[in-house]
Amino acid sequence: MSYYSFQDFKEACLSDQSNVIVMGGALKDADTCFSLSSRTELLDFIANDGLEELEFINTKDWEKNPDKTNPIKVDAYKFKTLYTLGYIAFLCNSKNKKWIIKSFKLSDDLNPTMRLAFQNPSLLKKENKK
Repeated sequence: MSYYSFQDFKEACLSDQSNVIVMGGALKDADTCFSLSSRTELLDFIANDGLEELEFINTKDWEKNPDKTNPIKVDAYKFKTLYTLGYIAFLCNSKNKKWIIKSFKLSDDLNPTMRLAFQNPSLLKKENKK
């Protein structure tokens, strides 16, 4: 179960973009991997349902949290957009109420065809109709 409400995060991307921070690496990867070249483009993409087939992965402690007195959780999801598998990780700082997009990149699970084949073994059978 996710720590944060994805709907609350998405709503911030839609209506309160001043409360959403995108880390530099996430913005660079969003541009490189998804052609989302600005913070506004990325937030609009999230707010307008660009993250299809969203699937929660896990919640972890933010390892690189600069304020060790304020423990913060990070939620991670995988998603699909067109035929590309992506990964997003975000958090919310309870002290300043800012959402932070920590990661927005290609998913480590980049072979959906093989995954689908293993989920449906009948797809692996060759039919020779010669």
